Amino acid sequence: MLSDLWYRGVSKSYPNQVPGVYRDKFSSRAQRLEPGGKDMEKKRLYLERYMISQFRTAGAPFLEGYSTTQIYFAAQHYGLQTRLLDWSTNPLAALFFACKDDSAEDGFVYAMDAGKIIPGNAEVRKDVKLYQTVMTMRNKYVEDAIGLSFWDEPAEKRNPYILPVRPDDAPGRIGQQSSCFTLHMHEAPSATNPTMTTIQVDASSKEPILEELHRVNINQFTTYYDLDHLSKEIVAGWGC
Repeated sequence: MLSDLWYRGVSKSYPNQVPGVYRDKFSSRAQRLEPGGKDMEKKRLYLERYMISQFRTAGAPFLEGYSTTQIYFAAQHYGLQTRLLDWSTNPLAALFFACKDDSAEDGFVYAMDAGKIIPGNAEVRKDVKLYQTVMTMRNKYVEDAIGLSFWDEPAEKRNPYILPVRPDDAPGRIGQQSSCFTLHMHEAPSATNPTMTTIQVDASSKEPILEELHRVNINQFTTYYDLDHLSKEIVAGWGC
């Protein structure tokens, strides 16, 4: 059975755990857009649409056969700001991310029952309950929420929430990191998860923890699983 207990590791303290579309640099650029007027949420959506359209058009040779949802997850994978926030079902992967950077600052690991990010009284629309459950990439709620970022207005109006989404398992980074995501829908209210637990990792413990993780084969190559990080792991291993 797939786990609904998810973890997220960060190497230093951040005021909020939010995806790229809601971070300061993206919001600052969105602020300067004319479309959207004074509505920052609309401005973010316009900037996201412009950027994802460029990714889809210029990246077409690499995205042949991809659905809209798969293109969106690929954009997140390759560093474009999206509404997806990374989580993992593997606590050791989260611990690796909490320790690998910012050696002078404390890291943090967050853990939660993912389904509980959806409020207990959530409704798809009036009198239609939205259950507290992890969704797949093919769930219509997820597909329509992502479609909005591609200028596709959904045929059915649904209330916006932060949704827990488990992507299709695939060779590469998503599989290696046991990746899952929260999808922060356009106009979704902020959410609190009553199951959320925070574990602080002291800065002085980061290096010893990384050494112990390396002993159980958790390192930058096994985490990212590409040739770039394989080379970096070999170089680091030989102290070159």
